[in-house]
Amino acid sequence: MKRKIGIIILLLILIYLIVLFIDKSIYKNYSKDLFYMDTYINIKLNTTESKKEIDVIFDDIDYLYSSYHKLTDRYHEYDGIINAYYLNELLPDNKEVIIDQRLADIIDIGIDYYNQTNGLFNIASGNLTEVWKEFIDDCAILPTTEDLNVNIDITDIKLNGNSYMKDNNVKIDLGAIAKGYVTELVGNYLEDNGIYSYVINAGGNVKVGNAYGKESFVIGITDPNDTSSIFTRVNINNKSVVTSGNYQRYCMLNGINYNHIINPKTRYPVADKQSVTVIGNNSVIADIYSTYLYILPLEDGLKLVNSNPDIEAIWYIDKDNIVRSDNFNYE
Repeated sequence: MKRKIGIIILLLILIYLIVLFIDKSIYKNYSKDLFYMDTYINIKLNTTESKKEIDVIFDDIDYLYSSYHKLTDRYHEYDGIINAYYLNELLPDNKEVIIDQRLADIIDIGIDYYNQTNGLFNIASGNLTEVWKEFIDDCAILPTTEDLNVNIDITDIKLNGNSYMKDNNVKIDLGAIAKGYVTELVGNYLEDNGIYSYVINAGGNVKVGNAYGKESFVIGITDPNDTSSIFTRVNINNKSVVTSGNYQRYCMLNGINYNHIINPKTRYPVADKQSVTVIGNNSVIADIYSTYLYILPLEDGLKLVNSNPDIEAIWYIDKDNIVRSDNFNYE
């Protein structure tokens, strides 16, 4: 009798181990929706991890997006947090404040790319983008030259480590870098936790890992003339795809599209193209370059991308004029 009981127990243990092994060897799909940085975000994972383990991972991802959303938010203040709103609206000129190192790192990257882009990528344009945001929201009377004569001098930002000081009421706008920065962090976090097959879709910012069970992920690029459609698909693994376009936030007035991508040199929205999509290994770089290339004249942008082995780009000038960089071989 005891022998039979022992055999039954061993069989039960064996069955449990078999079930556990099978469960851990089968890839399962998980999905999570978030809303931060004025963007709907969807994360899809393909992994052998259990739901309990994935719930922890999704909580960590939620924290990453939430914390950086608060730090880079220029429209709201949060208790106990020195963020972009605080620096722009509450911090007096010439007063030093210690900021979160995470925020300092993003500002530091923005200053670096201001220098690399001859001032066309300018995180100190907060006063200017504020004027255009008010116009786009109301879509009534165009800003005057006087309205646009605001301070966007990046040298009025003084950053030393995580010590921040400003002058002449300069304001930062991190909207063209923050989403790509956090998306890159999330991708790195997933890979650090052994999850290599994933899709992070943060609006116009997509980062993917390695496709499981197929050759590649297929990502559609939005048609600027019909945002419910796509004009092309790209096949990628372990890449980021970031699009900047005139259809994301804009106002149509007298038949002219006034969008949210402002050339800091002219102080007006860019009007010579409808979208630029950048493909690269890093979401931060792709995010920055999608804005930079949107502002640059097409010929200059093509020369820049064709000389840079780390990125490729596709320009949607209009439906009859779509331009690809020399090595854009993803379609």
